Amino acid sequence: MDQTELIEDIAKEMGISNAQSKRLLKATLREIRDLLKAGHSVSLPDLGTFDTATYDEHRGYLPVRESYVLFPKRRVPVFRAGTTLRKEVYDIEPNEDGTSS
Repeated sequence: MDQTELIEDIAKEMGISNAQSKRLLKATLREIRDLLKAGHSVSLPDLGTFDTATYDEHRGYLPVRESYVLFPKRRVPVFRAGTTLRKEVYDIEPNEDGTSS
């Protein structure tokens, strides 16, 4: 599923136009991004938590250059799936044909 399909599905579910759905999705994602940039975490029940992780400056090997370099300290976005999402997605029971659903 890509962004366009998601926008269309939201519009159908909520009974709004695709344009309104697109604005709603973009505003939601923009708000999550802005909160992460400010150092806050965003927790959505039944979905999970968006947060940031900080990696200290460290030395690492670059095979392409065949040398060690110093990687700078950086902050990256992370997502941790919530319990409900994990339970709904996790399925190891095979179907009758042997594949998981």
